[in-house]
Amino acid sequence: MLAAFIAVLTATKGSTQSVDLGRISFPTSGSAAAQPFFLRGVLLLHSFEYDEAILAFREAQRIAPGFAMAYWGEALSFSQPLWYNEDGAKARDTLARLAPSAAARAQKAPTAREKGFLEAVERLFGVGDLQTRHRAYADRMAALVRDFPDDDEAAVFYALALLGEIPEGARNAELSLKAAAIAAAVMKRNPRHPGAAHYVLHAYDDGEHNAMALEAARLYATIAPASSHALHMPSHAFLPLGLWDEAVASDEASFAASVAWVKRTGRTEAQQDFHSLSWLHYEYLQQGRFAKARDAAQVVERAVASAGRSATADGAHHVESEIGRGYGPMSLRNELASMRARQVIESRDWAQMKGRTNFDNVDELFAIGLSSIALGDSARAASAIDELRKAATTLKDADTRELLTIMVGELTGVQEFAKGDRARGLATLAEAAVAERRRPKPIARPYPVKPATELYAEFLLASGDGAAALEQFRASLARTPRRAASLFGLANAAAAAGSKDQAAAAAREFQQMWRLADSGRPELSDVRRILDTFPKQ
Repeated sequence: MLAAFIAVLTATKGSTQSVDLGRISFPTSGSAAAQPFFLRGVLLLHSFEYDEAILAFREAQRIAPGFAMAYWGEALSFSQPLWYNEDGAKARDTLARLAPSAAARAQKAPTAREKGFLEAVERLFGVGDLQTRHRAYADRMAALVRDFPDDDEAAVFYALALLGEIPEGARNAELSLKAAAIAAAVMKRNPRHPGAAHYVLHAYDDGEHNAMALEAARLYATIAPASSHALHMPSHAFLPLGLWDEAVASDEASFAASVAWVKRTGRTEAQQDFHSLSWLHYEYLQQGRFAKARDAAQVVERAVASAGRSATADGAHHVESEIGRGYGPMSLRNELASMRARQVIESRDWAQMKGRTNFDNVDELFAIGLSSIALGDSARAASAIDELRKAATTLKDADTRELLTIMVGELTGVQEFAKGDRARGLATLAEAAVAERRRPKPIARPYPVKPATELYAEFLLASGDGAAALEQFRASLARTPRRAASLFGLANAAAAAGSKDQAAAAAREFQQMWRLADSGRPELSDVRRILDTFPKQ
């Protein structure tokens, strides 16, 4: 095993460069034999490949049982702050294998720097609630950076600690930008540092600063090609900016890497990276590649179908994840429901939902409602609206209630419009659009699954008000750049309003964006008509 690792590592006592994971310098007091495994563990940790990192740290421990930093690394692997996941019991068990008490463990760390790293993890898994412990950990990492200002590892782990202080669902520009500056400085010194590029991406992943992450995104994809998560993370910059070609390349590579990892390690299909696959599904839709999107959804359908089977039903040996990596049956089914909803809404293939009464989440319920209106089934549409309204009034989470209220407004407005009350329908859709724009910009895929501003613009255009529709499509594209339906709508609204240059520019951009689209799509015929009507001067 040692020979296999050394074959891919060119290692000195304190630094390593891996052809597939990046380059860091992290000198420790560990033995020369254990250090390559320790360094590989840290490289894996920086790309959130926690399971593999644990194995590398344990190999370092096997070689050097008293190597304190190897236990530090394994313990830290049980904290996944940006995935909002932690296994404190396993982390504390890891530390206890080094020595039974914090004081005894500190004696195992022979340098002040290593004692600082170890003490920080002791605080992370010490007493107090999660937020208190994360703050204590970040404070100790800040002190370590002050004591060792030239230590890039202390700096990048401090940047991650700052991001870990932000609660799930919250945004904190001050902490995010501070973390980004720290990680970006390390990235400048070492452009092959996986953690630096990775944490810059996460720090700017807030719907407002994604463009500032483009350098890190394009760099990170080349640093750690063995990591599925590293290959996916660049799409956190590409997708919010509507850079569909780059986003697709990122998530195609990510999912393929996860499939290879599952096969190589004997894990179950449920541990493939369905997160990147669900993003890929949306990205295909934005390119007009609906058949490819269906293929992606079918992969998830097969996983859902097999999720209830025993992991060892086929007699094969499967290695389970130390950190619980993978989707449970319910979360995977939920993701599939959202994919089905997007497929219907983006393709406008309303017949897919004809007669449907069962649904697995509110996105799918919304798609049933929108489809029912398009198919003239007002009773089913009314039922879907009632179900959404009930959920909007009973759920405890205020943010979700607000989203559902917007979705209710969207369906109600479309239903009113379809029944002939155009003025009332447009007013209801306008209210939903205003409520949507009060919310922060979406971090990734838009929610609601059909943006309210886009929907309002489409019905303004349908009512013959091209100028007003043009304004709303611009507002929608400001929230979700280069989203296909909004760009297509902009081209048509500009044409209707007599804005020749805007119509032609939007049509050309859409045509380029959909150059790989399924053949025979009516959208392509429409943009060609616009371009024929308003040829480039």
